[in-house]
Amino acid sequence: MYKLTFETSATHVPILSKPQLDIIGENLVGDFCPDAMTHPQEIDIDRFLTRYLGMELDYKNLSHCGLYLGMTVFEDCDSIPVFNFDKWRAEYISVKAGTVIIDNSLLEDKQEHRYRFTAAHEGAHEVLHPGYFANLAETVRSTGDFTPMVQCRVDTARIKGGRGTNRTDRDWMEWQANRLASAILMPKSMVIKVARQAQLRRTSVNAPLEAVAATFNVSNDAASYRLRELGFIR
Repeated sequence: MYKLTFETSATHVPILSKPQLDIIGENLVGDFCPDAMTHPQEIDIDRFLTRYLGMELDYKNLSHCGLYLGMTVFEDCDSIPVFNFDKWRAEYISVKAGTVIIDNSLLEDKQEHRYRFTAAHEGAHEVLHPGYFANLAETVRSTGDFTPMVQCRVDTARIKGGRGTNRTDRDWMEWQANRLASAILMPKSMVIKVARQAQLRRTSVNAPLEAVAATFNVSNDAASYRLRELGFIR
C-alpha cells in the first residue's frame, strides 16, 4: 500500500493543502488500480476499502433520523452506538478496529452516489487520521470518556477549509476527508482528461459535468463541485 508522509499539528491532525490531497488521491488510486490512472473509470470503492485498505465493511442504523451516514472505528470497542428500530432505542455493539459502518439508509434505491461518497469519505479517515485518534486515546483514556471512532453527519459536506477559518480539529478532519474522497473517486488528472474531451465534443453546455458524473459514477453535485475546484466551471 502507498505510504503517506505529511506534517501534523500538535494534536496530530494532518496539515495538508488541496493540491497535496489531490496528489495523495492519485497516488492511492494509482497503487490500488493502475489502469484507473490511464483510463478514466468508476473506482470500485468497496474493494478499495476492503481489499486495498484492509478494512471491514458493515451496515447498521447509525441513528433514528438519518443524522449519521458513516462511521470509522479506529480501535476495538464494545461501546459503539447504533439504533434498534424494533425496540426504538439506542444500543451499544462491539466493533473491531478498522471497521467502516455505513448507515442502512444508503442501501436503499437511488442512494448509490451518496453511498459511494460516504464510503470514500470513511476510507479517507482511515488513511489520514489514525494518528489523531491514537494520540487522543493516550490523552483521555484514563478518564474513561473515549470512543475510538468518528461519526460523519449528513451536513459534513458543507464544511469548507481555507485560511483564516476558525475550525476545530474535527472540522478540519471532515474537510480533509471530503476533499480526499473526491480525489479518490475523481482523480484530478483523469477528471481533467474527461472534461477536456467533453469540451471538444461540445455535445451540450453541461457536457463536462455530464461526462465526469457518468464516467466516475458520482452525483451531478459532486461532479460540479470537483469541476468548480479545478476551474472548469464557475
